Amino acid sequence: MVERKISRFGVLCLFFLLPFLGFAQKGEKIQTIVIDAGHGGKDTGALGKVTTEKALNLAVALKLGNYIKENLPDVKVIYTRSTDKFVELSERAAIANRNNADVFISIHCNSTESATTTAQGAETFVMGESKNEANLNVAKKENAAILLEDNTDAYDNFDPNSTEAYILFSLSQSMYQKQSLDLAGKVQQKFASKGRNDRGVQQAGFLVLWKTAMPSILVELGFINNAKEEKFLNSEKGQAQMALALYHAFEEYKREFEAENHTPSSTVAKKKTAVKGDTYFTVQFSTLNKKVPVTDKAFKGVKEVEVYEYNGAYRYVSGRFPTKAEAVARQAEVRKLGYKDAFVVAFINGERGTLKQAEEALGK
Repeated sequence: MVERKISRFGVLCLFFLLPFLGFAQKGEKIQTIVIDAGHGGKDTGALGKVTTEKALNLAVALKLGNYIKENLPDVKVIYTRSTDKFVELSERAAIANRNNADVFISIHCNSTESATTTAQGAETFVMGESKNEANLNVAKKENAAILLEDNTDAYDNFDPNSTEAYILFSLSQSMYQKQSLDLAGKVQQKFASKGRNDRGVQQAGFLVLWKTAMPSILVELGFINNAKEEKFLNSEKGQAQMALALYHAFEEYKREFEAENHTPSSTVAKKKTAVKGDTYFTVQFSTLNKKVPVTDKAFKGVKEVEVYEYNGAYRYVSGRFPTKAEAVARQAEVRKLGYKDAFVVAFINGERGTLKQAEEALGK
């Protein structure tokens, strides 16, 4: 997490470096999801004729969580709020990060400046540069929640009403943008399959997505100041339909992710170590679509870098250890170098396996 004000030069460097560094996988399974019901408490969000955005967001969020609990018992569901209370934007991201979430979904409703509108449909956003004024306005409305917070130091002096501020802010795109776009695309497909007007996948600078360290999306369910849309979203049928579409998108994303990241048969290059044969623990810290030398300057400071290929991607690891504890110590070192999502993996007889299998094989 960035605790000091970021310089313009620093953000620009990060922007140009991220596409090269690729992304760091969190693990082989989707185990935890954080569902964020936007607004809450003193922050009502947009207003409809008969209801508020905060109430609709919460209703759909709770239904989505229940669908996941009922059908995917291996997934832990965490809510940023399960009641009508105010939660700061930075805390919503912090909840996801503290719980090592694999996916973050923030649920909102859209509105226009006029009291009523004919605009309709759902759209899904990922962190990125606002491509048009409409996207920028959506981000401004959602980010305005920080004006209700007592302490805004966590946002590095960001002004939610300054268009100029968004130009620089939008450059710090998430290293999980590729996965976020994949999930967002699935969400829009499911909405469309339910008969909703598809407003597409968009990018904009949302503070609630800025500091999340996992694939993250923000969903706009519909326009609360459109009487027809509000009636739909305020109905049990409408809320269930939207929550079910989100569930199916998440389930599909989870299934495809786990199939792609299932224990590979690839092996890491042979190397003399103090481990038992080719059974050991290591720390995976980055994944690239293009292979680069393990000595590349991008990995400066990371010790004993090796690489193995799986599903067309190159996965970079650090060290080989006979115990999980030693690997965890290396993990801490690697994370301090900026690879916040580095995680421990295991190889059994040269093939990727589970941590438990490695412990049993090594007699630990």
